[in-house]
Amino acid sequence: RSINLEIEKNLNFLKNTNIFFIDKQVLEDQINKYNFIETYNIVKLYPSKIILELQKTDFLAQTIKNNEIFLIGSNSKFIRTQKFNNYGDLPIVFGKFSAEKFISFKKVLNQSDFNYNDIKEIFFFPSGRIDIKNKDNILIKFPIENLERALSIVNKIINNNEFKNNIIDLRVPNQLILSNE
Repeated sequence: RSINLEIEKNLNFLKNTNIFFIDKQVLEDQINKYNFIETYNIVKLYPSKIILELQKTDFLAQTIKNNEIFLIGSNSKFIRTQKFNNYGDLPIVFGKFSAEKFISFKKVLNQSDFNYNDIKEIFFFPSGRIDIKNKDNILIKFPIENLERALSIVNKIINNNEFKNNIIDLRVPNQLILSNE
C-alpha cells in the first residue's frame, strides 16, 4: 500500500496537466525508477485520463551485496528490501553473480523436476560452478557442465527412500560421490 502511495506521489506532477502534452517517455522514465516493476502498460483515455497498469516482479531469492540484503526479481534486477517484507522463505544466494546468471540457472531448474521451493541456499563460485543446499541440509555440488543431467541424477537420489547422506558431489565427470561431513 505504501508503495502505491509512493508511486502515486511521484507521478503527482501529471495532475492538472493537459493529457495531450504528457510525454509518454517521461512517464516511462518515472515508472522505470521502480526496479520492482516487472511490466507496465500506459493507456491514455482521452480527453483527461491516464491508466497505468503495473505488474510487480516476482521475488525469487535474496542475496547480500555490500552488507545489504537485496531481493532478486524475475525481472533480472536486484531490489532493495526496505519496502518489502515476507521474503524470509526465499533461498539465500551467495557469491559473485549477475541477476541474469541467476535467472538462467533458475530456468534450468524450472525445466527439471527439482523443486525450487526445497532450496535453502545457492552458492555461485568464481569457476562458474554452483552448489545448492536444500531445506533438509543436503549439499549438492554440481559440475560446471551438464547441469540438466546432474539435476536429473540428484532428483533420483533425493527421492530414493534409502538415501541417508548429506552431500551429493557430481563435480567429477561420470562419478557420483555420496558422503557425510
